[in-house]
Amino acid sequence: MGHLNQPPPKSTAATSPPQPFLLRLDAAVSLHVHNLTKPFAPRLLLRFLELLADFRFFFPVSVALLLACPYSSPLRRHLFLPLALCSLLDLIFIALLKLIVRRSRPTYSHHGDYNAVVPVDHFSFPSGHSSRVFFVASIFSFSKLRMVDAIADLHHPRLFMIIDNWFGGEVVFAINAVVTAVWAWASATALSRIALGRHYVLDVFFGACFGVLEALFTLRFLEIQTWI
Repeated sequence: MGHLNQPPPKSTAATSPPQPFLLRLDAAVSLHVHNLTKPFAPRLLLRFLELLADFRFFFPVSVALLLACPYSSPLRRHLFLPLALCSLLDLIFIALLKLIVRRSRPTYSHHGDYNAVVPVDHFSFPSGHSSRVFFVASIFSFSKLRMVDAIADLHHPRLFMIIDNWFGGEVVFAINAVVTAVWAWASATALSRIALGRHYVLDVFFGACFGVLEALFTLRFLEIQTWI
């Protein structure tokens, strides 16, 4: 009867440690946002936003705009060059962070329609799409005055006709409208990452913050280069 008093054998199966409260809260909120937006957010629109902010699409477009812009235009150095350089900085920085943190993507994501370029894209933190669209919006914001100067120096009757018809001839108002539209696109894209189930809320939040910091760093770097 002595064997009846022996404690039960311990399970040899490995158990993963519980996640910190913040990550569990993040996962719960993200799933709630995903379920809340799923009935009325068109998946085709969400996928279109995903494509627009994809590096494979955005980087060639930014390089093409840089090469097409006249060398003497303020837009070349203060808008298109920062966009192209920041794309490369963002690609390297976000990839390193993903490789270090190695947070898995949400399990409810449709992984079948997500084409990861490199293995590191399978990780979730931070959101590369969010960092990309927010550095774009930040660069547009910080370059508003240069954009006004560039348009003022142009001799393009059709462009000024559009500004006259749509914005009453107010160039500054037209530029502000463009910048506002870019910020709206950036915000919609960031939200779409959660709605699609690609990322958690914290992935998107920190990705957006990193994007703003990357824009500031790139513009500061280019400004220092002009002094040397």
